[in-house]
Amino acid sequence: MLEELKDYIDYIALHMYVGNPDDNYYNFVATPLEMERRTQIVKGLIQQVLWGSRRDRPIYIAWDEYNVWYRARAGEALRGRRALEERYNLEDALVIAGFLNGFIRNADVVKMANLAQLVNVIAPIFTNEQGMFKQTIYYPFQLFARNAHGVALDAFVDGPTYDTEEFFVGLGERTTKLDNVPYLDVSVVYDPESGRIVINVVNRHRDQTLTTELVAQEGRFQGPFEVYEVNGPDIKAENDFGVERVKTVRKPDVQVSSARFTYAFPPHSFTQLIGRLVR
Repeated sequence: MLEELKDYIDYIALHMYVGNPDDNYYNFVATPLEMERRTQIVKGLIQQVLWGSRRDRPIYIAWDEYNVWYRARAGEALRGRRALEERYNLEDALVIAGFLNGFIRNADVVKMANLAQLVNVIAPIFTNEQGMFKQTIYYPFQLFARNAHGVALDAFVDGPTYDTEEFFVGLGERTTKLDNVPYLDVSVVYDPESGRIVINVVNRHRDQTLTTELVAQEGRFQGPFEVYEVNGPDIKAENDFGVERVKTVRKPDVQVSSARFTYAFPPHSFTQLIGRLVR
């Protein structure tokens, strides 16, 4: 397809849904890495077909559909009614944060990513005739959309890892096992004009706080760093009408004025730190 369309298209669209039907937490929270693997494969195919081509502009990737979707299905009894109303929990929110981290890490080729869908049907917002509530996946999506603007930096992460089993990806797909999955999943966005830096960290570890040193290879961090954390009482915690077990909490600012600082990332959490990098 790329060979035939390389002179005409600007994007190639990919989509992916992931799930956890085996109820294996560590396999599930690693699923965004399969998205990155597929991104790199398609990136390589693009480079191959454009090698020696007369085309003077790149072809990018659009992840035109992505989300967690494996519980809600539309049988005949539900068709046209309340079909596909997935209810999300904390581990689903961590997976969405992992997807968003992965898009930033691959920002050289991924220029568009669309969460499917937005209201009720596999969605971050859930409504009925009486009201609405924000599902768990709403909160990491909101933080990235509001704050993660700028240039994607190549963050080096050195820390503990784990290996998965062969696991379910979504809609009947399985993938081979993944080795050396980092417990800390990280992306960094920097605005060179203002010096604003946004550090996004998922701690995949179910039980342990991971105390981590963050180091600027050039320049120094300058606080205060605002800290936002998405977490809940346990990985299966869900939100509902009038009940908000998982949400964004503003944590105490971190005062920094050096090239390095230490932060303790709680278990099963997504944390966003916003400060400045002075060069």
